Amino acid sequence: MSSTDLAGKRVVVIGGTSGIGRAIAEHAVASGARVVAASRTADQSSPNPQLAFEQVDLTSTSSIEALFERVGAFDHLVLSAGPGAMGSVRELSSDAARPFMDTKFWGYYDAIRAAAERISADGSMTLVGGGASRKHAPGRPMMAAINAAIEALGKANAIDLAPVRVNVIAPGLVDTPAYAGLPDEIRDGMLAGYAATVPAGRAGLPEDVATAALFLMTNTFVTGTVLDVDGGVQIV
Repeated sequence: MSSTDLAGKRVVVIGGTSGIGRAIAEHAVASGARVVAASRTADQSSPNPQLAFEQVDLTSTSSIEALFERVGAFDHLVLSAGPGAMGSVRELSSDAARPFMDTKFWGYYDAIRAAAERISADGSMTLVGGGASRKHAPGRPMMAAINAAIEALGKANAIDLAPVRVNVIAPGLVDTPAYAGLPDEIRDGMLAGYAATVPAGRAGLPEDVATAALFLMTNTFVTGTVLDVDGGVQIV
């Protein structure tokens, strides 16, 4: 991929101020794009004039609509936001689980809806879901359900919004600041355990997902797909 594959393009990354989303925003800038990185706490600055920050609350339809009003016309949308909901149905009530669905599923839904009238016809939408949709583990029914719903949402919108391309990335375990609050021994053990079980021999990095997102933005023959970026966890 050349350094100018996105030259002249406008990219919106929701969840773009940390972790996977921030890596995608920075890779898009490096590829020539003008990027808006939006998140709930977007009071950031960048020395690069190609990277701007906006505030958005994915649990608020009006906040999402206001973001796209400010952005105006653009070419590519990436949705990379929402924490995982841990706990079995015995441990996690519907009241406790619902906010995760409100953020990651309904937030994505509202963002797609608000973006649909402003995105260029040759543009793309990339939804970051998660490998938990199909690789099940104890205590993750909501993670499985939300990410499976996102995969279905992406495929359906690839038909409804065509010629705009819509794809989903399903990452495996990625070492991001989301795990910074864990004790070091737990975090290190989690990453090492994942590395020991997948063919790639390591946990993911935000850059792994970012390069996949740029591929989906720039390859105009890929739509309606779910791209696993997981070190091979789905085959073990």
